[in-house]
Formats: sequence, C-alpha cells, structure tokens
Amino acid sequence: MNSDKLMEQALGDYFDSLLSEPAPEPEKLPQLKPEPQTNAEQGLAPQTKPLAELFAEAEQRVAAVAEAQPVLLPIKELPEQAPEIQVEEKIEELEQQVAEQDIAVETEISLAPQEEPTAAEWQNIDTDNDFQVLFFEVAGVTFGVPLTQLGGIHRISEVSPLFGKPPWFSGIMIEREEKLSVVDTAKWVMPNQPFEPEYKYLVMLGESAWGLSCEKLFGTERLNRDDVKWRSTPGQRPWLAGMVKQKMCALLHVEELQQMLADGVDIEGH
Repeated sequence: MNSDKLMEQALGDYFDSLLSEPAPEPEKLPQLKPEPQTNAEQGLAPQTKPLAELFAEAEQRVAAVAEAQPVLLPIKELPEQAPEIQVEEKIEELEQQVAEQDIAVETEISLAPQEEPTAAEWQNIDTDNDFQVLFFEVAGVTFGVPLTQLGGIHRISEVSPLFGKPPWFSGIMIEREEKLSVVDTAKWVMPNQPFEPEYKYLVMLGESAWGLSCEKLFGTERLNRDDVKWRSTPGQRPWLAGMVKQKMCALLHVEELQQMLADGVDIEGH
C-alpha cells in the first residue's frame, strides 16, 4: 500500500469519527457510581477528541506507516553490470603468457641449427691470360710481383728504426712526405738465417705503405697463365700465388702478404 492510500484511509477514519454522533451520557445516581465500561462493551462509537489531537494522531499514523513500509518508486531496469575484473589474476595471466612466449623463443633458438663461423675463403690472384711481372732478388732468391699489384719502386734512403717491432721490420722511410714501412725481406722470408743483404730498392705492395727491400731488379716480363703453376689452396703459404715454371721463382700473392705484414707475422706465422 502506497502513502497516498494510507493518507486517504487515515483521513477517512478521522472524518468518520467527526461525523459519528456522541453517545448519550448515563443518568447520574447520587448513591452509585457506575463502573467504567469500554466503548466496545457498550456498543457505542468512540468518543470524539479535539481536532488538533486527531490531526496529530493522523500524522503520527501516516509517519509510522511510511517508516514501516518505505515507498518504492518504479524504476527502469538497469543493464546487468559487467563482471568485475580481478586485476591481480589478470596480471598473473599476462605474466604467464609472456613467460610461455619467452620459453618458446628460447626453445626455437636452441633447436635451430647453429652454423659454425668459417674463415674467409682463400682466392688466388686474378690476371689476364697474358700479364706482366716484375722480378727482383733477395739473398739469392728471386721473387715476382704482377704489375697490376705493384705500388711503385723507390731507392732506399735513410730508414728510422722503431722500438717494439718484429726483427724483420727495418723501420720508417720518408719519401715525398709519405711514411713507408720498410721490410727486411730476407729476415721475413728466412727468419733463422744470418743474412745481411745490401738493400738498394724498395718494392711497394699495391696501394699500401708496405715495401719489400731488395738487392737487384731484373725488370719486367710478359707471362702467359700457362707459364705459372697456380695454387688452388692456401696451405701454409697463403702469400704464395704460384711458381713461375721457367724461372723456378715465387709469384707473390700481394693481398695476402699485406695482411700478414699488418698482423705482424713472418713467413712462418710467428
């Protein structure tokens, strides 16, 4: 029951009590006092009360009913709320997914075939079918260098030694304000032999600053590739491109020789 009906019933009861006639008073006998009887026993309507008191009672009844049964106004149904997300559980789930992905990646890497690093493949020098070679001599041994890999020829002048260098490193020679690294070729080729050649020329290797000291220059000759017994593998002498058959002399692999000199090793790799 809503508040409007309760108020209407309370006011109805109030006005009914106002409209009902009061019961006649009993005759008063001087010798007896009638015992008080309830209105229900007499079958009479309840006695009327002052108007202010009735209004107060009606208001109290309405207030009591309102407190006992709160008014519920009709409201629209709200959509169901989304289930609450447990933050801690979600974080644990994400961490587990990341860990599984890491394990999968590590497994994939570990199972992948590992390729062993290989050294750069040795390749012999490339020349035309006919090419020119400069021949020079050191301690009675003849060497040849292709003209395509010859950096120049200088007369040996003053050489300044440097401390802390290998025995085969003679020092630095200044040529037209350029510092040239002079190699004692005999000590590099035959480190254990007591040769003391009288060097006169410096044969430069390619575009590098390295030069081989020599005693004699034999000039240049034109060779055919068939005149050389070429090497197919570096073996223990990567600096040796092949042997010139008629002269029985070594043809130098200039690039490999430059690398060995830059690494500070002699013909024996020491």
